[in-house]
Amino acid sequence: MNLFRRLLAASGAAGLLIGVGGATQAFATSPFTAEIALDCVNAGQNQTIRVSTTTQALVHIEVTIGTSTVNGGTQNGTGIPESDGTFTDTWKVADVTATTGAVVRVYVLTLDGVAVGAGEFVIHAANAPCPTPHPVAITGTFLEATQVGGNVQKTCDAGVTGTATFTATIQINVDSEQTATVTLPADASLPLACNGASEGLPKLPVGSVITLHESVLPTGAAAPAADTKITIGAEASTTTIHNAKAAVVTTPTAAPSVPVLPATGRPAGSPSLPWPAIALLGLIAVAGGGLVLRRRS
Repeated sequence: MNLFRRLLAASGAAGLLIGVGGATQAFATSPFTAEIALDCVNAGQNQTIRVSTTTQALVHIEVTIGTSTVNGGTQNGTGIPESDGTFTDTWKVADVTATTGAVVRVYVLTLDGVAVGAGEFVIHAANAPCPTPHPVAITGTFLEATQVGGNVQKTCDAGVTGTATFTATIQINVDSEQTATVTLPADASLPLACNGASEGLPKLPVGSVITLHESVLPTGAAAPAADTKITIGAEASTTTIHNAKAAVVTTPTAAPSVPVLPATGRPAGSPSLPWPAIALLGLIAVAGGGLVLRRRS
């Protein structure tokens, strides 16, 4: 099931109650919990962030180290939780020359909207051992902002059939301090059937933007639809994406050419006089000339 259907497959908070082990009660009040494995880590060591939430969610983790945003676990930084509702991001911490602070921000897209949580850890240089490390707990809460969903549908010209597939990028916009760009993984694509039912979009803060890119065309389509940017407004709306039919290219039949005789310039189909007739005309012309001369004399 794709992400959009995951986020809309269940209704209300019921989906949030699908937790891990005895964490059901926690999810009744918090959409997710997370843990940073080490509050202090040396450069070159592995750091792990584990998120526990519902299976009908998308997790996005951003790590800011010093003044630059670095997520070494790019392959695991964004994804869908496992069947037990856990998502794990592990990466090797980059080298630092002095003790550096790191901020972890976790975004979880759920049935009821986007939830966020944050935590911190410290990075020591490789030759400066950390004290005994401890885990850092993170509790997620829904953004204090209006969050709205919407729908998207596919229309196609006659002769264009089947299903188009779209990849998605979501830009979560709340304010200058709470913004994130989430590129959905391949298993979270959005299928849209030609002239079929619309599909729901996840709830996002007003002002957020979903960009849909058509990666697989329906049969008979001329070209991919232009990338569609959907800006979340105060009220839910339906966006339509259209595929035109490919033009049928026909090659016109060339008109037959008339061959020309190289010596005479006459068209090949023109009647020509046989050689004896030409000679007879010459004799008549000479005889006629003689009659004229005799009459004048």
